[in-house]
Amino acid sequence: MPMIVCHGPKGGTGNTFVAAHLAMGLSAQGADVTVVSVAARDSLPLHFGLSPATSLPAITAPADEAVLVGGINLRSWRRAAEDLDFVPMLNELGYFQPGKERVLVVDVPSGDTRLARRLIEHACAHVCTINAQPDTLALLPQVFGEAGPEGLARTAFVINALDETRRLGRHGAAFIRELAGQRLIGRIRMDEAVPEAIATLQMLGRYAPASVALADVQQIAEAIAPTLDSTTNSWVAPVSLAA
Repeated sequence: MPMIVCHGPKGGTGNTFVAAHLAMGLSAQGADVTVVSVAARDSLPLHFGLSPATSLPAITAPADEAVLVGGINLRSWRRAAEDLDFVPMLNELGYFQPGKERVLVVDVPSGDTRLARRLIEHACAHVCTINAQPDTLALLPQVFGEAGPEGLARTAFVINALDETRRLGRHGAAFIRELAGQRLIGRIRMDEAVPEAIATLQMLGRYAPASVALADVQQIAEAIAPTLDSTTNSWVAPVSLAA
C-alpha cells in the first residue's frame, strides 16, 4: 500500500493535473488507486470530468460515500497541513507498504512544504512537477538544498506544459536536465486539449484520446510504477528523457 506524493515548489505548474493522471495511469496498469487532495480549494474533480461543486469525501469516510471514477477512489483531507495525526493515520490505514493492492496518490499544494516533507519521508516516490519558466527555474537550487540527500533520494522531476518550439522553453528544459540528471523522468508537452477538456467537464482521455500531453503523462506513470514494489528509499529512474 505505497504512497506517492505530488508536490512542486511553485503553484500553477500543473501539480494536480499530474497527480490525477498519474493515478489514472497507475490504475490502468492494475493498481488499486486512491487519490487524495489536501488543498483547501480543490480542483482535483475537474480532471476526472466532475463538476467543480463536487465535494470529495474525507479519506476516513465509509466506502458507501466514495466518489469513484474509472475505479479510482477520490478523497480529501483539507486539514492535513495542521493535523499532526495525518501521517500516523495513513500508516494505520496501511499506505506505507509496497505493492499495487492499494496505492495512495497525495496532491499537496506548493505552499504546504512542511506537510510535503513529512509525507515524503514515508513515500515510495515524490513527483515534483515544475515548468521551464524563469520564475520556477530560479527556485530549483533552493529546492535541491532544502530537500537534502534523503529527500532527493525519493524525488523524480517532471516538466509540465513544455513548449520546445520556443527558445526559452528549450533552454529552460536543458537547464533542468543538467541539474536533475536521471531524476528528470519525463516532460509533458504543451497541449491546448488539457484546458479544453477541463472547460467542457470531460476527462482528457475521453475528450482528446490522441492528446500528446496524455501520452506523455502515461509514460511518466509507467516510469513510476516500479517504485510501488520497491522496498528501498532510493529512487532510480528506470527511463531516460530523450534530448
